[in-house]
Amino acid sequence: MNHHDAEMSDVVVVLTDAAAQEVEASVKALVNAGLSVSDINTDEGVVEGSIAADKVHHLNTVDGVRYVRNVFSFTADYPQGDPRNCDPEDEYCETDDD
Repeated sequence: MNHHDAEMSDVVVVLTDAAAQEVEASVKALVNAGLSVSDINTDEGVVEGSIAADKVHHLNTVDGVRYVRNVFSFTADYPQGDPRNCDPEDEYCETDDD
């Protein structure tokens, strides 16, 4: 049986003009809010990353955020040995292989 360890969302965060001038500080605030950053476009003031789906709405409250676009949501099922894995150690998990 496969388990679902987390509901995640890939997002694009557009910063205000003022926050785009201070990208490092803005990215730090987004990371503190739970965003795992995958790309930063300093010229456009855009940050891309992944975050727990239930925390997406909180990104809008971070100082310097103009808006947040939820691009894609997915269920994460982390493998045994990954610290984010929530499956019991002794439970067998089937794979999708036939």
